[in-house]
Amino acid sequence: MMNYSMGYPAGFDRNLLQFSQDLWNCSSLQSRWEELTSFAERLGFEKGAYIIVPKIEGRVEDRQPICLSNHADDWVDHYNSHHYYFKDPGMDHLLSGKKADQLWTDYTVRPTGKIDEGFFHDVRSAGLKFGVTIPVDCSNKHLVGGASFASCERTQLGFDAQMTAKYPILKGAVQLFHTYAQEPETLSEFFGFTPREHECLLWLTAGRANKEIAHILNLSEKTVEHHIKRACKKLRVTNRTHAVARAMTFQLLSP
Repeated sequence: MMNYSMGYPAGFDRNLLQFSQDLWNCSSLQSRWEELTSFAERLGFEKGAYIIVPKIEGRVEDRQPICLSNHADDWVDHYNSHHYYFKDPGMDHLLSGKKADQLWTDYTVRPTGKIDEGFFHDVRSAGLKFGVTIPVDCSNKHLVGGASFASCERTQLGFDAQMTAKYPILKGAVQLFHTYAQEPETLSEFFGFTPREHECLLWLTAGRANKEIAHILNLSEKTVEHHIKRACKKLRVTNRTHAVARAMTFQLLSP
């Protein structure tokens, strides 16, 4: 009788298999994101962000990314209020459609003339010295996405060693997370719509006025207006037309 022994293929990481199982057991986008950031921290990547951004040109509010992050709230607010997503070389890298990953040392340690000085100063002040941006493919052709993680390392030598040992595992974890996050029903979780807000947006796309929506949903016009205003705020737009356009870009309006 032949004796077989089980083994793992070269380069296989058992922790990544466990991470995959942990993701499967999660019930929400937020809980999966927490699993990813916790896993990344164990690899030595302390802060991260997962970004989905429209490829379309046009108004600032149409092109705003949606994002999950475990950065400090004051840094996230500062980044958004200064529209740094249009000055961040990592975001430019994602929008370019390039598949190669980008090391942050390209612009935080050795800035070039293309880097906005205010952005560079604030990134350094936030302690984001080394890191990597990992592009991911989106099933929605109007979107591009990726994840950026900052390293705990503070020297080039330490970062190089970390990338050699841990980067392939981090990349695998990001790709596993992305398979869940890019689903249309999951993308809705980025915005946190209530069922009523989603219904009102859905009827807006059909060209229905507030009075008609109120009749269909058996609500008052004032209540419908309230739901639409809240949906606009969550979408970070200022009116119903832009709300519908942005929701359609992210394919959020499935019945």
